[in-house]
Amino acid sequence: MISSVLGAVIMSAATVAMLVTLNFTNKVLKEAGREPLREKERNILIDAGFNLSDIDLINQEIETLNFEDQ
Repeated sequence: MISSVLGAVIMSAATVAMLVTLNFTNKVLKEAGREPLREKERNILIDAGFNLSDIDLINQEIETLNFEDQ
């Protein structure tokens, strides 16, 4: 009797852990690729002929990227 209750508790804990991990993974994947340009990347763009307003537009586009399936 006690072992079956203990087994049920362990199964419940494992299920909750898997759901928490899935939620965390989904959240991380949604945010992937949305970091603003780093200083080195900005310098590369400036050297390529982009001005600061162009770089700001690129950063805005990065923030609005949608990686979810449609």
